[in-house]
Amino acid sequence: MPGALENKVAIVTGAGRGIGAATARLFAREGAKVVLASRSENELSHVVAEIERDGGKCLAVPTDISEESQVAHLFSRTLYSFGPADILVNNAAVI
Repeated sequence: MPGALENKVAIVTGAGRGIGAATARLFAREGAKVVLASRSENELSHVVAEIERDGGKCLAVPTDISEESQVAHLFSRTLYSFGPADILVNNAAVI
């Protein structure tokens, strides 16, 4: 039985740890192609490894959401790699 998010593209900000990482893993298990965004490339690499180990499709894009050009780059990479986003999880905060 296909997952509930089969053939969907999801962008998850703050995906390097905590709720964002858990959300990204869950979406991938449900069949979504997940784009992980966080300022920490190191944290993203661990989440990517977990998702790919379990057979999921994902892409890490280091992103500081307080920088408009980096957010534009996040969406460009998503579109190029997986197509338009169906789901946005705005989990990151700007402090």
